[in-house]
Amino acid sequence: MPDRFDRAIIIGDACVDVHIALNDLIHADPNRALPYHINTGGTSAGTAVALAKLKTPTAFLGTVGEDFGGRFILDELKSLDIDTELMIVADDLNTVNVFAFINDEGERYLWGFPRVDHAYSQLDFERIDIDKIRKASWLHSSGMTLLAKGSIRQSLPKLFQIACEAGVPTSFDLNTRVNDLSLLDEEAVEAIRKTLPYVKYLTGSARDEFVSFHPGENWKDSVRFFADEDHSVIARDGRNGFLVIENGKEYSWPSYDVEVKDTTGAGDSFNAGLICSLLEGKDLFEAAKFANAVSGYKISGHEINKDAVTAFMKNTALRSNE
Repeated sequence: MPDRFDRAIIIGDACVDVHIALNDLIHADPNRALPYHINTGGTSAGTAVALAKLKTPTAFLGTVGEDFGGRFILDELKSLDIDTELMIVADDLNTVNVFAFINDEGERYLWGFPRVDHAYSQLDFERIDIDKIRKASWLHSSGMTLLAKGSIRQSLPKLFQIACEAGVPTSFDLNTRVNDLSLLDEEAVEAIRKTLPYVKYLTGSARDEFVSFHPGENWKDSVRFFADEDHSVIARDGRNGFLVIENGKEYSWPSYDVEVKDTTGAGDSFNAGLICSLLEGKDLFEAAKFANAVSGYKISGHEINKDAVTAFMKNTALRSNE
């Protein structure tokens, strides 16, 4: 085995996303098949897919079922040259299918099925190649991965500790989608808190997720709480862009002025752009700008392509937040 496992390892949830426009559903022609789009989803697998499309060598670590969804995900990841050797296939667990109903403004309403025996919530620590974790170019995961009860709540903090102590750069997206921690299982919150000390780059939704973990006078105070000399923070603020805090300095940048077609995967794409750019040696603010562009390009209805995103940055106006 080489001295380094030259891939960014993304850990966590993988599901099958089924996208259906609400307008198509409401006005469906009973004589025609309902239009839909299917792809690999989940907050972690979505980041892995976007990262691979940005031409960053990527590996995925997570559990899928021995079912249609699991086979679909494995096939798609392999088609993108994502290393799947770390993945676990379980014949007694279910790969979740997430139906994303998209309204005319591009906002999505999510519903997952099956509701029991989620494969992604399980991660058998004893079956993981720890040597690859220590030798990865990057390690990333998401809080959404920890929301369903399972062994991943014990495994993920350990893996982040191992990577951090081996000098592997790490990132984590809070991604709980709530502004009140009482809405979450206490074990999930504890698993996230155990992971955070080993996270170099922390991302999340500015006005709810950061606030939920540390309520402050305003959301920026909540974000600032997580930033110190060893930990940088990138807070996504939707249409308002993002805020970066690193080494006591703060930088903000607006989002792109685009027509929103589908917000599914916006945060995952942002994370992929950030990882890609940081691995290329860009400073954090420039990396966050690129991540912002990847996300903007994605929600405007395009498939992620690195050259196209670069052109998008040059040719697309930023949104005025005044």
